[in-house]
Amino acid sequence: MRLRQIAVASYNLNECERIINKELNINTAYRDEEVEQYGLNNIVCPIGGEFLEVVSPFTNNTTAGRFIEKKKGPAGYMTIFQCEDSLERRKYIESKGIRALNSFGNIKHGNYIINQYHPKDLPGALVEIDSVTNTNYKEKYADWPPAGKNWRQKINEDYVEGIVGATIAADNPLKLAKLWANVLKSELINKQNLPNIILENAIIKFVKSKKNYRDLVAIELKASQKRLDMGTKIKILGLDINFV
Repeated sequence: MRLRQIAVASYNLNECERIINKELNINTAYRDEEVEQYGLNNIVCPIGGEFLEVVSPFTNNTTAGRFIEKKKGPAGYMTIFQCEDSLERRKYIESKGIRALNSFGNIKHGNYIINQYHPKDLPGALVEIDSVTNTNYKEKYADWPPAGKNWRQKINEDYVEGIVGATIAADNPLKLAKLWANVLKSELINKQNLPNIILENAIIKFVKSKKNYRDLVAIELKASQKRLDMGTKIKILGLDINFV
């Protein structure tokens, strides 16, 4: 299982784009017109072979809009994973009583298969597990239709070159980590007295929640020495960004 994309929800898409470009020195590769049917605009920005997305509501009564209101500002919204066969994985996940979201599940865009899961059954962040047929998902720059066709031309690795971690804050970190490890079919280990899920390209850490600090709260980015020399931590878009 590969962590392929992190999504943030925010009302001000243009401001987010400026912040991302300034702080991470990455470019927008794609704006997906298909998300407009859900009352959203978005940008998708490559970080090496992974992606940072911002979704922004432009109509009332959207799931993302309610999420932003609940969080009182921009916040980490989704974790998107890629595997060899997401439909096979979906059958297993549903057998555990975790509901797929029919509004997105079983959508095929050519060879791209999307499966999202109900956050009440699988809390911590909105989880999506996708697959792309006829591609080796383990390759760093493997095909990724949500970023369009020309995203490789937009890559800039001067500052950051990959997403290598995420942190979820929960009331019961170990219980949630066990659930996620089962869903993601990934190893769960104890590291520094915290449960960690080991993915093929990243580690998901689970920590104790506190006031205004829960769900998807941080990501780790593999960074160049140039970026590390500028500091190893920043906070943008409601996320703690750790450079490693």
